[in-house]
Amino acid sequence: MIGPAQRSPFEVLLTSAFGLYCAVGLVAFDAVATTTIREFPGPWGRVFFGAALAACGTVLFGIGRAHTALGVLTERAGLVALFGVCGCYSVWAFGNTGRRALAFGLLLLALAGASAWRTWQIGRALRTARKAAGQ
Repeated sequence: MIGPAQRSPFEVLLTSAFGLYCAVGLVAFDAVATTTIREFPGPWGRVFFGAALAACGTVLFGIGRAHTALGVLTERAGLVALFGVCGCYSVWAFGNTGRRALAFGLLLLALAGASAWRTWQIGRALRTARKAAGQ
């Protein structure tokens, strides 16, 4: 199991790449946004990019400060936010555009699942650390 202070390069690179995609999507929405995101009403496509970018930034900040309790808790907060954003938008994408959203929706579901899993890992490691400190 990966502890709170250890990171997989896969986790860091995926979070960084998704954050970069969201940053570029905010700046050049019409050129970068998929047809699924463009189908969302009004500003909700841009809200997705902004919220996901904020969540990715929070996760990466927490990873950068992983040697502290605040860093681990910050990473966990960012992962919870990323889970919420990706989970909600994947369900909305499937409901809004149906099968055309398959690739985008599955990517978001995978990111949401990975965020939930990592959040569980951090919680488990923190509970273990608390038990060890209490003994």
